[in-house]
Amino acid sequence: MNDKEIFTAMLDENNLDNIIMTDDEGNTFEMEQIGTIPMHGVIYGILDLIKINNKEVTEEEAGLVMFELDFDEEINEYYVTTIEDDDLFDEVIEAFNALPEE
Repeated sequence: MNDKEIFTAMLDENNLDNIIMTDDEGNTFEMEQIGTIPMHGVIYGILDLIKINNKEVTEEEAGLVMFELDFDEEINEYYVTTIEDDDLFDEVIEAFNALPEE
């Protein structure tokens, strides 16, 4: 999936399909959508890693993945970036967990 497809899927509340990404080395990562939360002028997507290269993740590999989902209206470009900053990751997860359940 490209950035626009991921952005669109994550913001479509009726789309609960897994997100599949491929890295620069050709590895594929399949992630289950958990939810989104707007913060700091962007939207963060929270996912659960379930497969790497079509194989179930091990307990060691398992965990949450977070994307920053952004759209630049001036150039009509979508951006999906993995969050690597531990403090930001923790802040977003804490805010997400504080949301009322629907």
